[in-house]
Amino acid sequence: MPTVTRNATLTLDFLIVGGGVGGLAVAYVLSNAGHRVRVLEKRDLDVPSGGHRLPPNFSKILRQWVGEEELHRLTTQCVGSPFHRLSTGENVGYLHWKPAVMAETGGEFLLIHHDDLIRLLYKLATDAGAKVDFNAQVIAVQRGSDDLVNPSVTLANGEVLYADILIGADGSKSLVRDVVLEEEDAPQPGGLTVYTGVVKAEDMIGDPELEPLLMADEFPIWMGEHRAFCGHPVRGRKEFYFGIYSWDNLDGLPQGGEESWEELFPTDQINQENHGPAVQRLIKKVPQVIRTQFMSRPDGIPDWVDATGRIVLLGDAAHPPYPGGSHAGSMAVEDAVVLGSLFSHLRTMDQIPSFLSAYQELRERRCDLAKLGDIKNGKMAVMPAGPAADARDEHMRHTVDEWDEGMMKAQFDEIAEIFLYDAGDAAEEWWVNWGRFHHTVRDSISLDFSGLTSSYQEMSV
Repeated sequence: MPTVTRNATLTLDFLIVGGGVGGLAVAYVLSNAGHRVRVLEKRDLDVPSGGHRLPPNFSKILRQWVGEEELHRLTTQCVGSPFHRLSTGENVGYLHWKPAVMAETGGEFLLIHHDDLIRLLYKLATDAGAKVDFNAQVIAVQRGSDDLVNPSVTLANGEVLYADILIGADGSKSLVRDVVLEEEDAPQPGGLTVYTGVVKAEDMIGDPELEPLLMADEFPIWMGEHRAFCGHPVRGRKEFYFGIYSWDNLDGLPQGGEESWEELFPTDQINQENHGPAVQRLIKKVPQVIRTQFMSRPDGIPDWVDATGRIVLLGDAAHPPYPGGSHAGSMAVEDAVVLGSLFSHLRTMDQIPSFLSAYQELRERRCDLAKLGDIKNGKMAVMPAGPAADARDEHMRHTVDEWDEGMMKAQFDEIAEIFLYDAGDAAEEWWVNWGRFHHTVRDSISLDFSGLTSSYQEMSV
């Protein structure tokens, strides 16, 4: 049950740094629980972006938030993924998202443009009462002190804003994370550079190979040596998103770039010698793509909550994802659901440490699992020629007609842990098993904690 339907007994002021998928989602669920929420986003709504996959664990959350009709208006249902050789376009196999498998998950596998997802979440958040400030760049984050426990941020215009809880949802290169960890982040290149583009429908219609890609309810993948290519329709088939995945600097494609989705790179500098003609034509339809680099943090992010217990990380800031994977957006939104569900139970300030500790405990392993799955699938598509690649192709050659109940069960078992998960249920289970006893015991011994909330009650963001 991902939708929070209760108001917290004690409501707080939340500041959220970052108005991306995670930031807007947590703004919505916290506002829905009665809290006062302000989001600070350094950009505006009109920025270059690509496509998102919405796996069932994500789509069922959005369905509860906006309803079936609105969700389907903004998305395309994915029925499967054809696999091709990147160099020739030859079909290798097909992964079919069987209706029976999807029904078991309680959701659907959907395709959406990032911009459409952001605007959907923005409307949800603001309709629920959250204030969203665009072009509001945070240049410094300050912890609270003994005299004033509230954390604060300083904006580029010099304004200082305070809150009871500060949420860092400011992406993989998080400024807030440096404060939480008390040291500057020092990631290492992870070997992958992703190039993202979007092609207009009118540039594909009439091409006998490109138009079918636009019209299909599919997420096709082209597999090559050290490089893969994928894409899918977005915006009611008015556009087609594509992504190029270049590994280990072994395919001649320039590596590097920023760990962000803001660097633009000219497509005429992309080496396409080992691409089939259809893929080459598709890439040439756009003058530039977004380039981002996968940065590795072998030890992860050990602490999502700062030493004062008032600053917490969420989404890419807490668990930087594999760029261009299928689970980055869903993990951020699940974070939001868990955090919002926990804080909908807030009655006293002394519950905050247990809520934040439970949030990281509930989310950390799952986010690691999803990221490892994305990396595994990504590397599977870029194997060099040899026995391993031949075995992969042989496995994929099973057609849709050859599926039996045993194969369906095997597919379901592999994806069940990711797709069946319900973030709201996970938070509520923790509350029933652990969280509710905290205030039950407290109430039974009649302690007076009113003095602890005075600083909160006197402040506003």
